[in-house]
Amino acid sequence: MIVRFITKTLFAKPRTNFLLNKMEDSKVRALCDEFWDWRMRQSPEFASFCGDQRYCHLLDDIDPDNFEEFEEDVSKMLEKAEAIEVKNCSKRARNALLLVKDQMDTFVDGMKHKCWYFPINFMDGLHADAPKVMSTCPTKTEEDFKNLNKRIRCYEKKAKSCIHLLKEGVDHGHVNHLYSIEGVPDQLDLLISAELTPETDVFLAPYKKFPASIDPSIKEQLLEEAKDIIQNIVRPAFKELAEYIENDYMKHLREDISIHSLPNGEELYQDCLDFHLSFSMTPQQVFDIGTAEVERITQAMHKITLEEGFGTDIMKFKEDIVKREEFHCKTPEELIAYVKHICFDQIQPKLPQLFFESPKSKLKIEPTPPLMDDGPVAFYFNGSPDGSRPGVYYISTSNLEVNPKYELPALCLHEGEPGHHFQGMISMEMKELHAFRRANEDLNYAWVPSRFPMYTAYLEGWGLYCEYLGEELGLYEYNYTLFGRYCGEILRAARLVVDTGIHAFGWTYEEALNYMVEKTFLDVNTLEIEVKRYVTLPGQACAYKIGEIVLKNLRQKASLALGDRFDVREFHSVVLRCGSVPLKFLAQKVDEYIRDTLEEP
Repeated sequence: MIVRFITKTLFAKPRTNFLLNKMEDSKVRALCDEFWDWRMRQSPEFASFCGDQRYCHLLDDIDPDNFEEFEEDVSKMLEKAEAIEVKNCSKRARNALLLVKDQMDTFVDGMKHKCWYFPINFMDGLHADAPKVMSTCPTKTEEDFKNLNKRIRCYEKKAKSCIHLLKEGVDHGHVNHLYSIEGVPDQLDLLISAELTPETDVFLAPYKKFPASIDPSIKEQLLEEAKDIIQNIVRPAFKELAEYIENDYMKHLREDISIHSLPNGEELYQDCLDFHLSFSMTPQQVFDIGTAEVERITQAMHKITLEEGFGTDIMKFKEDIVKREEFHCKTPEELIAYVKHICFDQIQPKLPQLFFESPKSKLKIEPTPPLMDDGPVAFYFNGSPDGSRPGVYYISTSNLEVNPKYELPALCLHEGEPGHHFQGMISMEMKELHAFRRANEDLNYAWVPSRFPMYTAYLEGWGLYCEYLGEELGLYEYNYTLFGRYCGEILRAARLVVDTGIHAFGWTYEEALNYMVEKTFLDVNTLEIEVKRYVTLPGQACAYKIGEIVLKNLRQKASLALGDRFDVREFHSVVLRCGSVPLKFLAQKVDEYIRDTLEEP
C-alpha cells in the first residue's frame, strides 16, 4: 500500500507539452541569475562555500529584522517566476524554472514558522559551523588574509545576533528542549579557551596555508591582528552567548520533546517532513514504512546469526563481535589509515562496474574537528566548483568504539565514493547546469522549514542507496561486514518510527531510546545522541530510508521498462547529473531516460 502511494505520487507523468521560445528562455536565465546573485549577497558563508569570494570578508547576518526583508525579496522574484509562460520554454529552461520556483516556494512557505529562532544547538550553529566556514576562506593573497580578519571580526556581531534571536524565541514561544542545547556552553568554551595558534584555534586555521611568497613580516602582522580580534572582540561575545544560554535561556526551555509543543506544532512537523522528503507523506505512513523495514532487516540479520551459530539472538552475536579486538582500531591514526584503505584500495577499483563517470575532484579523508565531534560519527563536506577545495569525508576519531571495522565499508560507501562525494562533486562540476542547481547549502539545519530546500531525501537517500550498492560490488565479503551494513540500515529504518513517534505520536525520550536499543543493536551512548538529534532536527532522519526506497523503485521501474537495454551505469548518470532535486523531479527525469532509450534505434 505504501509503495503504491509513493509510486502514484512520484511517477505521475507531466501534463504539459512544451514549445521552444527563446524570449521565455532568456527570462528564465535572467531570473535564475538574479536569484543566485541575491543568494550570494544574502549568505556570504554559502557564497564562499560555492567558490564566490566577493563577500569573503562577511558572515551571514542573522539579525531578526533581516528575515522579513528576505521573505519580501524572494516573494518579488517569485512573482516574476509566475509570470513566465512555462509552456513556451525549452526543456532546459523549463527545468530551471520549475526548480528555481521550488526553491522560492519552499522558502516563502516555510517562513511562517520562524524557525530562525533556533540559531544554535549541539549539532548546528555559528560555533559548530566555524570550521566549515574557515575552510572555505581564500588563502592565496595578502588581501585574502585581510578579508579573513574582517570575517573573523564579524563573529562578534553574529554571536550577539544569536542572543537576540534566542531572546525573541523565548518571547514568541519558540524555544529548544534541553536535549538540543545542553552541550552548547561547553562547546563554546572550547572556542573561548583554545590556544591562540593556527594549529589549535579554529579561526586561525587558514593561517596554516599562508603563502610562502608573501613577506613573513606581513604574515606576522596579520596573524597578530587576528589574534587580537579573537581575544578581545570575538571571545568576549562568545562568552556572553555561553553565559546567556546557561544562566537565562535554560530557564525557558520547553518541557515536551515533541515539536508539537511549539506554536502550530502539528502543521510545523508536517512541513518539516515535507521539506526533507520533498513530497508529502503523513507521519502515519512514514511510521508504517519504518516498522515494516525494521522487521525485514531483522530477518536478514537472523540469517547471518544463524549461519554464525547464534540462532536468532542478534544481540548476543553483536556482543560477541564488539568484544573482538580485531574489529577495533587502537589509535586515531589507525582508523584514518583503515578508512583510506577501504575507500581507495577496495571501493575505487570496483566503481567502473556501476558508474561511467567519477568527479575530477579527489576525495579527502580527515578526522572530525573537535567542535563538531558531538554530532554524527561521520559526515561529508562538499568541495568547491573550481577544485580549489576538495570534498572531505570527516570521521570521528575521539571514540574509536563507535566506528568498528565491520561497519566501516558501508559508512565509506555512504560518505565517500560513490556516496556523497560523487553526488556533491559531479553536480558541482556540471557547468551546463545553472549555479543554483549545482550547490547545496550545508548549514542551518535547525531552521527547517524556514530556509531554502536541501532536498534531503535525494541527498541522504543516495547515500543509503550506495550502502546497498556495496552488495552488488561484492564489498561485504564476510558476514561481519554484511552485518555492519544491516546495522546502519536498520538504524535508518528505526528512525522513521522514532522520529514520527516523538513528534506525532507522543513518545517520550525513554520510549524512543528503548525502541532504538531494542531494534538497532547499537551502543547506548551512540543512540542517546541519535535520539537527541531527532528531537533537535524533526523530520530530517526520515529522509534516508524514504529516499533510498524511491531510488530503488525508480531503478526497478527503468529496468523492467527497458529490459536488455537497461544499463545501471546510465541510470546512475541520470540520477547524479540532475543535481540536488525534489524526488518528483527526479522521477520525471527517469521517465525521460526510459522514453529516450526506448526511442533509440
